[in-house]
Amino acid sequence: MNRELIRSDRRLAFSAFSNKLPEVNQPRTTEIERFALGYWVCAYNRKNMIVALSGYSAYFDASRDQDKTEELVAGYVSTLEEWAQFEASWRLVLAKYHVEYFKMSEFIGRRNNTPFAHPKWQSESYRAQFLSDLAQIIRSWTVASVCCGIKRDLFDQYNQVYELDKRFNPFSICARDCAAQVRKHIRKEVKSDLPIAYIFDRGDEGRGFLIKEMEASKLPSPVFKRSRPDPELDQDDPYAVQLQACDLAAWEIRRGDQDFTSGKAPGDLRKSLIALRHPTSIWKETRESDLQGLIRVAGIPKRSL
Repeated sequence: MNRELIRSDRRLAFSAFSNKLPEVNQPRTTEIERFALGYWVCAYNRKNMIVALSGYSAYFDASRDQDKTEELVAGYVSTLEEWAQFEASWRLVLAKYHVEYFKMSEFIGRRNNTPFAHPKWQSESYRAQFLSDLAQIIRSWTVASVCCGIKRDLFDQYNQVYELDKRFNPFSICARDCAAQVRKHIRKEVKSDLPIAYIFDRGDEGRGFLIKEMEASKLPSPVFKRSRPDPELDQDDPYAVQLQACDLAAWEIRRGDQDFTSGKAPGDLRKSLIALRHPTSIWKETRESDLQGLIRVAGIPKRSL
């Protein structure tokens, strides 16, 4: 189906949906539009009118269990135009449920001093509907879901033999692989030569490693953003609401992988994970052969005895 027709149908659906939600004060431009205006270069067409060049943006966040046995980076890629629609839709749903932002750890913990401490969040049906609404927005306005994970014991096993931690950590391996998968999908499957920006949550450890590996892979330097609002920073450094969707995806995919590994049948997996099922999912796990190949290509030396 023609992608422009799909976008048109989505805009109509979004318009009908937004009419049912409470009014909120929307900024004149969304944060993704502000980011695009500052990130992408503009050009002049033959009529000397400024034309903003379109492109793609990929957002990612990391998730790990408490024992740090597994690291996983997950996120989404979409066009700047669709990200703008995503942002408006996401903010409307947050307003509908009277929360300022979404953070999975706070949603699960329901601790005091968080948006999810109110007694209404004790209702499982209310919580399920909230996640369902967020998942619907993700599926509607993103091109693909991308994820990469690695088991910590695999990294540690090879780190004992090779000087792996001098160049990588689990996050940088997964994050770089996600970026490479995005580039491959946009160039080979979508067949687009438009520029791609890569945005990661700034709270993840291993930013320096990732910057160097993105450069070594001839990928653009990554951008690091906050996922939540901060009144003291937002004017000059606006947060990226898209990272909230990545936080949800990373947590659900990691938890789902653990459930599946423990023997749960697909039908017994969390409904919120099933709701996140994307028409285009590029999910991979770094296995032993992958890590061996990385060590060989990167020229990681063995440790001295």
